[in-house]
Amino acid sequence: MQRKIITLLLLTIFFSFGHAQSDKIKIKTDHLTEANYLKMDDFYLTHYLYIDLFLRENLFPEANPEDVSAILKALKKYVSIENNLDIEIEKPGRRNYLIRFAILKKDDATELLIAFTNWSVQKKEFEKEIKIENDSYTRWYFLNGNKMTYRKDMSKENDYASMNKSDLANAYLFDELFDNDSEVKNNIDEYLNQSNLSTSDVIMANLILLKYLILQRDNEKITEQTKYLEEQFEKNKSEPNLRGLQVAFDATKFQIELLQ
Repeated sequence: MQRKIITLLLLTIFFSFGHAQSDKIKIKTDHLTEANYLKMDDFYLTHYLYIDLFLRENLFPEANPEDVSAILKALKKYVSIENNLDIEIEKPGRRNYLIRFAILKKDDATELLIAFTNWSVQKKEFEKEIKIENDSYTRWYFLNGNKMTYRKDMSKENDYASMNKSDLANAYLFDELFDNDSEVKNNIDEYLNQSNLSTSDVIMANLILLKYLILQRDNEKITEQTKYLEEQFEKNKSEPNLRGLQVAFDATKFQIELLQ
């Protein structure tokens, strides 16, 4: 359950997925020629990077859509195997938050998107600079055409035969295979037709369905599904075990705003 809940100085660039960038974000690169190096769907960028680089470790939870979308737009435009992208985020009263995006191509032609930061996991503080060799917080993702995956979310890392329909739908949504995306909704429908599901089971399955609708850009159904989930959380607000799901839902609503 927890994995699924968790499972976005040379020039200030004023652009985004539809928002303007705030003045506390500085985007730095040696090559400012737009090339659209990264081809993955914005769904994956907004899902993974918002959670990993803003919410985890409490790195920058106060980020607004303008901040996040400007960074993700720059990432798609400027980072490549030859060219890193550095981000500096002003943190008043503390050292600034630094992120370095890089693409690594392995011998087998596998490409990884890596995000290095200056956050020390051990010290729980921002260091003066990014030190790749120490315990600084780092995230990496496999690039597969217009998909982006965690290692653990690739098909070869999953035992699909042992999963229930909700887990299977989640695995299909976030693995590197395109062909099984169309099976997400059918699996969720089958799962929700079962009896004796807990409230958290029902909400988790519907969150996965909301993610699928976001990937499909089905705006009318996204609105309907969001309203349904808001009603479910309100109706069951006294249940303490829904707190993690509420956080995941709030992050998903932020993702919807980023993609508008």
